[in-house]
Formats: sequence, C-alpha cells, structure tokens
Amino acid sequence: MKRHNLIIGCMGVLLLLSVAAVFYIRQIDGERIGELESQIGELLEQEKQSDIDRRVSKQMEEIAYGQQLLSEERSNEAIRQSEIAQEMTLRSEAERQKAIVAQGIAETSAQEAKNAYQIAEHQRVVANEQRQQAEHAKLVADTLNYISLGRTLGSQAYSIYQAGDTELGNMLAYASYLFTNDYGGDLFNPSVFQALTQSAGGRRNYSLHNGSVSCTRISLRDNHLLTTSTYGEMFSHSMHGTQMQTKRLISDRNYCFRDGFAAKNGKDYAVSHTGHLVIADGNQIRTVYLEHVDRPFSLQDINDGRQLLVVGENSIALFDIATEKIISTRRLDFRVVNTGRRDNKPLLFDNRGGMHLVNSLDDMTREKVPVSGQVTAFAKSYSRRLTAYGMADGTIWLINGKGKPYKLVGHLSQVTKLEFDAYRLYSSSYDGKLLFWMTSDPQIKPITLFQSSSWLNDFTFSKDMNYIWTGEYNGTVTEYLISLPMIAQRLRQNVKRNFTQEEWDYYVGRGIPYREVKK
Repeated sequence: MKRHNLIIGCMGVLLLLSVAAVFYIRQIDGERIGELESQIGELLEQEKQSDIDRRVSKQMEEIAYGQQLLSEERSNEAIRQSEIAQEMTLRSEAERQKAIVAQGIAETSAQEAKNAYQIAEHQRVVANEQRQQAEHAKLVADTLNYISLGRTLGSQAYSIYQAGDTELGNMLAYASYLFTNDYGGDLFNPSVFQALTQSAGGRRNYSLHNGSVSCTRISLRDNHLLTTSTYGEMFSHSMHGTQMQTKRLISDRNYCFRDGFAAKNGKDYAVSHTGHLVIADGNQIRTVYLEHVDRPFSLQDINDGRQLLVVGENSIALFDIATEKIISTRRLDFRVVNTGRRDNKPLLFDNRGGMHLVNSLDDMTREKVPVSGQVTAFAKSYSRRLTAYGMADGTIWLINGKGKPYKLVGHLSQVTKLEFDAYRLYSSSYDGKLLFWMTSDPQIKPITLFQSSSWLNDFTFSKDMNYIWTGEYNGTVTEYLISLPMIAQRLRQNVKRNFTQEEWDYYVGRGIPYREVKK
C-alpha cells in the first residue's frame, strides 16, 4: 500500500517536474516560437509574395502558353481551313469538271433528243403529207367522178328535155349544175352548158328582118340594140322586162346596109354598100351621099368618138358627127377586105397580107399580118395581152404577148366576128356556131354556146355582159343568156319537184348520197 502510494507520489513528483519542465520549455519555446513565428511571418510574407510572383509568373506562363496554344490552334485552324479550302477547291474543280462533263452529256442528249424530235417531226410531217396525199387523191378521185357525173347528167338532161319530158330534164340539168359547180367542174363544158341554157330558157329568137342581119350594136348610152340588114332595114330594140320592143327606123330596099354605129349622142348610123350613110335621129332620117367612097362596108369611130371613119373597098372618108359632113376622103393603093380595132384606132386589112393602123387620114402605118391567109375577123385583149385573127377557112390564130401563135380549130367556114371578154374568146362563123374558147387553159378547146341553122353574121354583148345578141343570115335576131348565176337562178325556178328515190338510183346512182334539188 505504501509502496503503491510511493509509486503514486513519485509519479506525482515526476508529473510536476514534467509539468514544470514543460512549462519552462513552453516559455522558452514560446519565445522561440514567437521569433520563429515572426520569421515565419516574414517568410510567409515572402512566400506569399513569392507565391504571388510565382502565381503571376505561372499565370503569365499559362497565358503565354494559352496564347501559344491559341496561336497554334489558330495556325492549325488556318492550316485546317486552308486544307478545307484546298479540299473544297479540289472538290469544286472536280464538281466543275463533272458539271462540264454532265453539261456535255446533257448537250449531247439534248442534241440527240432534238435530232430524235426532228426525225419524229419529219416522220410526222411525212405521215401527215402521205395522209393528205391519200385524202387528196381520194378527193381528186371523188371530184373527178362527180364532175364526170355532172357531165353525164347534163347529156341525159338535154336528151330527155328534147324528148319532151321537161320536168325530169330540168331536174337532171340542175343536178348536173350542182355536181359540176360544187366540185369545181367546168360549167361551160358543152354537155353541161347546153343542158343548163336549154332548161333555163336562156335563148329567145326574134324574126325581125326580111334581109340578112349585117350588124348588131349595143348603145352604151341607153343600152338599146341597133340592128341593120342587107334589105335597107335599121331597127332599134329595147327590152322591157322579158318583152322586146322594136322601133323601125328605116326600111328601104334601095339601101344595102353593111354596118351600123350607135353614137354617144343618141343617134344611130348605118352605111350602105350603095354609097350612102343614113342617120337616124329619133324619128328623123337624114342621108349623106358618100361621093368618093367605093362600096363602103364599115363604120369605125375615131378621134374619141367625135368622127366616123367610113371604110370602102378602095377608099376611106372622115365624117364629122357634129356637123354631119364629110371632112375629107382618101384613095387607097390596096383593097380593104376587113376592119378591126387596135389601140382604140381603126385597123384595115388588105388583100395582100398587110394591115394598116389609121391614126388619121394622113397618117397610116402598115404592118405585115403575122399569120398567113385571109383575115376576116380581128380582136385584141389588152388585159391578157392576146391577139386573135379569124380566117376565111374557119381557123383562128391566137397570139400571146411573146408572139407565140396557137392554132384554134372549131369552125368549119369563115369566121365572121371575134370578141374577148377577159380570158374568154368568143367567135361566130358562117357555119352557124357561136363558140367561146378558154384561153387560160393549157389546151384551148372550143365550147359551143349554140348552133344556129343559119349563117351567123355578127354578134354583140349586152352592156352588163349577161347576154349575147346575134344577127343571122335569115333575118333572125337571137338573145342568149350567158350569165351562169342568172342561168342557175332561172333553172332553180324551173325545177318543180325533187327526184324520187327510184329516179335518183336510176339516173344518178345508188352509191351517190341522195340530195334535194328543189328546196
């Protein structure tokens, strides 16, 4: 127990010593520590400054490093962008090359497509032309068939009408007109035209003169018709509707009238082969003796209608219309056999193949007739530059503007009159035929307007060109309607009914679509 206490005391002493030692040591250490703390403080301050400097330096280094990195990154970025730009350039160049190649391919394809289109279009055009040609060929064939049908119907109409069946004849004539007109055929074809004029009633005969009708003239002043005859007859005719009124101006067999003239002053003139010029002024008749004119046979106006040239076989005389006197006469060193007009001047034909243009009694030019034979009729078309010579043997010579002659054969005896109406040439003859010729056709063939049983001495057109008046050897004056519109109108009026189906099938044909002719 004591030992235990001793131990405890010793331990206490030791503890106190330890505590004192510790306290002492602490005191010393406190001072040392203070110094150390002061030193440490300074060191810490230095360390802090150093640390700050180090940190600043480090930050500067980091900034420099960052700037270096940034610079490197920018450099790398610039390099990368350069590489990208180069790559894009290369890619762009590659794309451009591809585009060029693609453009070339596209242009080639476009050209090929264009060529293919052109080929296709050409094939389409060819196919269309072939189709049109086929249609045209069919149309031509159909047209020719219908034109031929029109001529056949015309022949049938003429025969049936002559046989006395005028009703059926009129229907067939009008059907002939329809098929011919609708398909562009020639309505002046003899088969068609004769049927039309027959059914239309386009011919009227007037037995007026006792002697041979020597002249027919239309007055451009009042449209009256002047006719003369070899029995000294001079008549004036005027139409009132469908009726013709005739005024006998003179009828004296002591005269033998060969030609007449209807002047603008309203007076009518007739020249007699006996050497007299008869003037009809209303109801007054005056006679001028042609003392120095042998066997006068023609009257031609000269000097714008103020004077008349009286033509005899061996002499000519100038008659003044105003004073009704012979101004002068002239003997000729040739025999006149026929007269005509050219350049609105008298033209004399002699018996030796010459022709003389009369500018005045003192000025006459002589030319050689460009065809051989005796000229008995003459006409000239200025609009078509055509000249026609009618001959004693019935031949007609047609000469174009280049001087090329065409021989027209249709009359059997002497040609008595020639007249142009545009491209149509009309002719009359002692064979009784009044023909006309389509001078525009490649082959000029005669078309018979009518056939008279008597010689045709002369003819003239009405003022409106719808009629032709003829003078015949037997004294007949005949009016012929030549206007196709008027003929068609009259023909329509004369058609009284339509075909029955049986008549259509028999005359026209079962395969032809039925059409009405009476509407």
